[in-house]
Amino acid sequence: MTELQITSTLALKSGHQIPILGFGTCASATCTQSAVAAIRNSYIHLDTAQIYQNEAETGAAIAESQMEHSKLFVCSKLWEDMYTREGALAGVEGSLKKLGLQSIDLYLLHTPRPGRRARTQAWLGLQDAVEKGLVRSIGVSNWAPKHIEQLIAEDGVYIHPAVDQVELHPWNQQREIVEYCRSKNVVVVAYSPLTQGQRLNDETIVKLARKYGKTPAQIVLRWGIQKGFVVIPKSDKEARIIENKQIFGWEISNEDIATINSLDEGQKANLGEWDPHAWD
Repeated sequence: MTELQITSTLALKSGHQIPILGFGTCASATCTQSAVAAIRNSYIHLDTAQIYQNEAETGAAIAESQMEHSKLFVCSKLWEDMYTREGALAGVEGSLKKLGLQSIDLYLLHTPRPGRRARTQAWLGLQDAVEKGLVRSIGVSNWAPKHIEQLIAEDGVYIHPAVDQVELHPWNQQREIVEYCRSKNVVVVAYSPLTQGQRLNDETIVKLARKYGKTPAQIVLRWGIQKGFVVIPKSDKEARIIENKQIFGWEISNEDIATINSLDEGQKANLGEWDPHAWD
């Protein structure tokens, strides 16, 4: 396989590129400090959202790092209380102001709620944002294939989702969603790729970590990028931020990838709250 690096990217159907390793900020207690540490340690992909209430802190980290936006990839998400055409455009503008940016690389509809009509209108608003040059690529999060199929069948929808961001890790591999997204050239972005720490003591993963001389977290993240996903781990500890980026320059054998594949059990780190299949 092609040698992967921290700067490696996947092509989006929008014509842009998304880095395969990102830095998540959800529920970060020290968002600015942590994001600055991530940028200092060569992360170029930052993931935030309106509902995280830390877009301003993420923007402060970008400013403090003095990193040019052109060298970064920033993703944010619209919360469902703004799912109208006008609301979506206003949401993008609000995110831009908080982030201190002129444009956002990727903007997502955070959930398929509150229903088909609302999410269609919100999507039309994101298309407007693309037309205005405020957003480069648009996508969805926590959507099942049925939601995407409904969207692309709607009148006025001419930009199709570039990504679907879902909880994904060895114990919840979202195989139906992954298969569908690959058939539609939609990049799968894995959040909670480390199960929020819940399964890193798994016997199989610990055994493989010893075999490769790596940590369990590194095995799980490496599995993700070898499977062709974008992974966005988070941590407020710089040592862990560094650990999580050390997944390049080595690879897991096909046999061991198959072993990790066998761990799938539909386990959800987020207690099912964000199960894409649970909504209409």
